[in-house]
Amino acid sequence: MLIYLLAAILIVLLILLYHYLPNKKVYACFCVTLAVLGIASYLFFPHAPKQEVMTDEQKYDIFQQQQIFATWYTDYQKNVKDLDHNWRWYHQILEDFKEDNISIQTAYVRLKQLEEDEKALTAKIATSAPPLELHDANYDLATAMLQKTKAYAEAQQKAITLTRAASDPQRLTTDDQEEQSRMLQTVMEKESPVALFTAEEIAQLQANLAISEEMEQ
Repeated sequence: MLIYLLAAILIVLLILLYHYLPNKKVYACFCVTLAVLGIASYLFFPHAPKQEVMTDEQKYDIFQQQQIFATWYTDYQKNVKDLDHNWRWYHQILEDFKEDNISIQTAYVRLKQLEEDEKALTAKIATSAPPLELHDANYDLATAMLQKTKAYAEAQQKAITLTRAASDPQRLTTDDQEEQSRMLQTVMEKESPVALFTAEEIAQLQANLAISEEMEQ
């Protein structure tokens, strides 16, 4: 709309210039120069690419990909939540022992049960491969997410296993509760995995599986 308004103003200005400019040759040269500049601007300056109209087949294909990914992602999210739950419980056990709310024997029993739960969850994550029906790009992104999550789960399991081993009452070299707590805290601080970062993959998948409003128009 703005371009039409500017064009109308330019035409009015050219008419006025033609009327009040006595030298018509100068006016003609001015018009030619203006036309050349306009053509050059159109040819050499970048233009916004025209949005393609998405066909019904393309929309349906994306919808199918959305459904396939959503089914897998629901299970994936549950696994991640279970990882977070186990990690919170791990820290709670260590905190309860640090505050002397539970004995070393109780801490050991709880860590041993948590270790078993974590092993089962790690094995479950390892076998939750993305569906082959996903397009290559989406499959690769989902696989990258899974690989990061598997590595995180394995590191988390290692931390829990080593802490459980360090809390074994039969292997402890001291009866001092504070010293025992420091030993467990040291293992936790040394073995804790870095955070799980999958935001980049998720953002790209969301972009791949989106039907933009511009393409629907």
